[in-house]
Amino acid sequence: MTLRLGVSSGAFYPALATEDTPDAAARLGFSDLELMLQTPSEYDPGFLSDVHARANAVGVEIVSHHLFQRLHPLYSGYQRRTDEALDLMRRAFDTAAQLGVPTLVFHGAARDEVRGVDAWNQFLIMIGRIGRMAAEYQVMVAVENVSWCVVSSVRDVQRLAAALPNLAPAGSLGFTFDSFQALEADANAFMLLAAMGPHVRHIHISDGRRGDGSFRHLLPGQGDLPWSALIRAIGQTLYRGPLIIEAPLPDDPGLAATRALLEPLLAIANGPANDDPTRLPDGVVEGIRLFNAGEFYECHEVIEHEWHAELGDIRRLYQGILQIGVGLHHARSGNQRGAVLLLSDGIDKTSDFLPEALGVDTASLVLGARACLDEVERLGPDHIDDFDWTLVPVITIKQPD
Repeated sequence: MTLRLGVSSGAFYPALATEDTPDAAARLGFSDLELMLQTPSEYDPGFLSDVHARANAVGVEIVSHHLFQRLHPLYSGYQRRTDEALDLMRRAFDTAAQLGVPTLVFHGAARDEVRGVDAWNQFLIMIGRIGRMAAEYQVMVAVENVSWCVVSSVRDVQRLAAALPNLAPAGSLGFTFDSFQALEADANAFMLLAAMGPHVRHIHISDGRRGDGSFRHLLPGQGDLPWSALIRAIGQTLYRGPLIIEAPLPDDPGLAATRALLEPLLAIANGPANDDPTRLPDGVVEGIRLFNAGEFYECHEVIEHEWHAELGDIRRLYQGILQIGVGLHHARSGNQRGAVLLLSDGIDKTSDFLPEALGVDTASLVLGARACLDEVERLGPDHIDDFDWTLVPVITIKQPD
């Protein structure tokens, strides 16, 4: 199994009916499809059997069914409504098992569904009940980190991950990681993945723009998410399978651009280069370019993503470079104390990798950064504006032979 691009039937909603999406996915070159169930009738076993038959006919595998949250008012105070919501879920499990669908995607609960001091326990009790039901049918329920639901923050994911072993049999409950929902919830996507740990069972991808709700569910590469680092981070999880695109698919070059961006990154994540200790990630290379251009804050923004994505000891070097950049940014802004602190920390971390690491000439960087630190300390807070910018080192990367 490899990481690869897939698509959700929701990417074609509302222009296409769910039953017509396998043909659309095949025309666009996708072989993996998630069915997002939009109405009660789309839970019908006969309907789903027909959709699966259409998918098989065009060489598309349906890898998951995405449940429609509003059809499952599991926390209703009216028992019959809750019972019928559970009956519909049982039907979804039964049909998934019959059709060989391994994963049901579920939002868990909206925040306005469970309230009060006991809200989290109410949620856990119901998720445990659903997990035990899933175990009966040998199907996985993957709870998604949806921004308007109770599992959206890193802390929420950590709490649920810690509770999973006590809620239901192993393999019946896990997580769906959604990149856009992380952005919308202002949650650190890398920390979310780390919190989900070995329980990542499904992945949704789309993009967005921070602080601008009018740009939602964009195709990857059209928003603010750092895809190079994100794909690296996903590649370091245990998950291997499709990354399901949920963004609307317009008739324009957008999808081609997304493929051109992501497919080389997926090839690296799937290959030995993902674990290559001699390879400097593209994001770090770009951050060094920004550093050398004097764009120190931007350098920090780019390399920080790679620092979050990296699990090995080399992440300390990435942090050292970005801290030296932030120290110089503080010097430019007149913050002498901040410059001293960040330059000192950055030099300390980078010094662990002397004289060279991943092709980076760390010896020259440390010597130059120390000259900058000496100058900042000599000038003091009252004369920081007189900093000699010719002291700033140029970070050089040795090209492989």
